[in-house]
Amino acid sequence: MKSSQIKSKSKTIFVTGTNTDVGKTYITEKIISHLLKANKSVAVYKPIETGCKEINKKLVPLDSGKYYKLLNKKIPIDVINPFRFIPPISPNRAIKLAKKRIYIKNFVDKFRDFNQFEYVLVEGAGGLCSPISLDGLNIDLIKKLGLDCILVARDEIGVINNVLLCINTLKQHKVSLKAVVLNRIVKRQPKGMDNASELTKLTKIPIIQFINGLPSKKAISKLLKLSFK
Repeated sequence: MKSSQIKSKSKTIFVTGTNTDVGKTYITEKIISHLLKANKSVAVYKPIETGCKEINKKLVPLDSGKYYKLLNKKIPIDVINPFRFIPPISPNRAIKLAKKRIYIKNFVDKFRDFNQFEYVLVEGAGGLCSPISLDGLNIDLIKKLGLDCILVARDEIGVINNVLLCINTLKQHKVSLKAVVLNRIVKRQPKGMDNASELTKLTKIPIIQFINGLPSKKAISKLLKLSFK
């Protein structure tokens, strides 16, 4: 690792996506559940979240709230998700509207709280190149943390282009991509469409398919081996 990157004894992976609403949280939940069943020490870090609800004068994050409950409330919500905003807009825009000063460095500093866990998953906000602070994108945070990543994408028409663009971006930034997860939101697809096969031909990156809501133990096991080997 470079000296500017975080040094950690934890097995850590960054979960990013081709866009927002592609299933990053869903995939992350599956990984966490699998590790918990194996009695592993696991934590999750989502540095910033928008679209939060205000309840009893407190901002309640939707995605991070799921993690908080999944981990049996053993990790404080403010550790899992230190920065949150109400508007359902891009993080950097929410920061500006709130007249806050939040930078990539702030996310990196909070990440130091997770060294005691065996496994740590970090989930970004939005897509790989979405702006998440006043001075950087998800890709910048991945680099600063010195992490490998997995890329989640919706298994639909147009995904091949999106995945290849992200792969090229990761290569340019010298970030290791362990796997691409094709998350099928709908159970029926156009006849003849096979994004997994096409992407396998076009890239050397392992492709793992998920069908949302259906059993996925085999896929999760494969993803875990790729992510933390």
